[in-house]
Amino acid sequence: MPAIRCFVALFLVLFIASTARAADEEAPLFNGKDLSGWTHFTPEPNVKMEDVWTVKDGVIHCTGKPTGFLKSKQTYKDLELTFDWRWPQKPGNSGVLLRTQEPDAIWPKSIEPQLMHQNAGDLHLLGGFTARPAGDASRLQNGRIRKLQPSNEKPAGEWNTYRIRLVGDKVELWVNGTKQNEAVRVDDVAGTISFQSEGAPIEFRNIKLVDLSGAGGGAGPDASTQASRSEKRRLPGLEGWHLLGKGNWTYKDGVIEGSQPESTKTYTHVVSDKSYKNFKASLKFKAVKGNSGFYFRVKPEGESKMLGIQAEIDEKNNVGGMYESYGRNWLSRPKEEEVAKFFKPGEWNDMTVEAHGPHVVVHVNGVKASEINDPSIRMEGPFALQIHGGQDVHVMFKDIHIQELP
Repeated sequence: MPAIRCFVALFLVLFIASTARAADEEAPLFNGKDLSGWTHFTPEPNVKMEDVWTVKDGVIHCTGKPTGFLKSKQTYKDLELTFDWRWPQKPGNSGVLLRTQEPDAIWPKSIEPQLMHQNAGDLHLLGGFTARPAGDASRLQNGRIRKLQPSNEKPAGEWNTYRIRLVGDKVELWVNGTKQNEAVRVDDVAGTISFQSEGAPIEFRNIKLVDLSGAGGGAGPDASTQASRSEKRRLPGLEGWHLLGKGNWTYKDGVIEGSQPESTKTYTHVVSDKSYKNFKASLKFKAVKGNSGFYFRVKPEGESKMLGIQAEIDEKNNVGGMYESYGRNWLSRPKEEEVAKFFKPGEWNDMTVEAHGPHVVVHVNGVKASEINDPSIRMEGPFALQIHGGQDVHVMFKDIHIQELP
């Protein structure tokens, strides 16, 4: 993304029938006539929407100046978006912003499939938004995930087609029918959609959306996770948490206790109903036998997988280290001799995990066990208590307190 940019983000209008349409139904997002139903933001108070955006013959025309955006009244999380674009004069710079977060600003937190000439198919991470390239990790450089293939854009004056599929923590991009990018560990949040203008005139048409989040769209991260509260399996008396997997979990006298024999190969978890961004979590744990962990900002997948980072809990090894499951493995871990000094085997231990954006610190019994500062990690998600599969495990938790931070 160039250092000097000016954009106006074009947000989409969804025309809905008098009754709510079903999920996964394709709908035109532009009526071909006007820009009714869109809101307007720009840091320049005297600029009107029509000074930047106009409609003629079914095409949206953008002057490219000044910076700002048109904002949809509805948010989306999981979607498939298609549209055509072209440069009517000479090629320039633009992009489409997905899952855009408030507050309104230049630039808003979002993930951007790029439209800059010769760069369509790149992904840019704006405002602290996170994602990782699928496959070759070196494609991520300075907040940009490079496209997979050489540029296949058409010359100025000719129409190009973008197809974007964004579901959960995965995004895929196609430019003129060629798959140009795929990324995972995308921030799994709802947000608005926009098209940028960055100094050069650009035109858009045939804007269509398949909302994969459910009827009406706009589901937030908690509403999108698995089943509703009433349908989730729970431990009697334990509010705000639910069960995943087949392990033997109990809750009694304020203690969450889990056990599982080595013959059970699957993992099992107690998962918070709520997702968290910045936080300070404190708890007590006792690792009687085997391996466990305290996950944060996790992405549940199926009944036994947790995609994300755990603060390690074990009967003797690596306690307090940070391990990224189904990812890069160890991100930070203490030395064996350090663990021997601060960890109390077979006894109750205190753990705190504090996260401010990419910066996360884990303390065990008041001693710093691990620390990372990594903008590529997931920035939001629930907590989870783990029983490791394929081991004899007996672990206990109590006094879990979570403080949300600004």
